[in-house]
Amino acid sequence: MTKTSFINLIEALRGNREKLGILLGLLAVGFLGLSIYIFGTQARFSWVSFPAFIIFTILFLVYGQKTAEKNAWFFRLFMILNGVQILLALAGWIWVLYLAQENPGGRYDALVNLPFYFFILFFLITFLTTFASLMLSVVGVMRKSNKS
Repeated sequence: MTKTSFINLIEALRGNREKLGILLGLLAVGFLGLSIYIFGTQARFSWVSFPAFIIFTILFLVYGQKTAEKNAWFFRLFMILNGVQILLALAGWIWVLYLAQENPGGRYDALVNLPFYFFILFFLITFLTTFASLMLSVVGVMRKSNKS
């Protein structure tokens, strides 16, 4: 590995296991974005996107950990996708709170009238799921590399 290259995508995605792992991660990020958008605009939890986000995050975590311990470039890409999930969850949390407090154009009355525990539940589902995913992946890969 050279110090000048940030990530070598050809090495990171050299096999089908790596490609499937990243596909699961991209689906998890996509369903997280969709969940945030639906909650922000319609003030309801989607029965499709939230469970799909959690399922694809778990699959990405389980499937990616097995691959990341064997491929250092994939591990970097794996961590980048986990970081993107956390940043998206935090940005979505800020966006939803902005819409609930400011109500631009008066279009978000349903979001303004939600009880506050819905916002807490939204935060727990989005941010803590992605944060737990990041922590589990770091601890799991580091524990396995220390055994070797």
